[in-house]
Amino acid sequence: MLNSVILVFANKQDMKGAMTPMEVCEGLGLYDLKNRIWHMQGSCALKGDGLYEGLDWLASTLKELQASGRLPSGGTSLF
Repeated sequence: MLNSVILVFANKQDMKGAMTPMEVCEGLGLYDLKNRIWHMQGSCALKGDGLYEGLDWLASTLKELQASGRLPSGGTSLF
């Protein structure tokens, strides 16, 4: 997990009273993760809102890390 990249979806953004992505970040303590690359993406899975944006961020971040040598070239593990 040392070189892990974290993508969190703040789902249900279409629901009244849903936590904002910022509130989810605070609740999960993501701002305290100084040594990790992470991204919070607001989403509504039913409509597909935010899903492609989050996955695009993940793909481009992994490509950047691999190009810089900070990610092993053998691939990545989701677990």
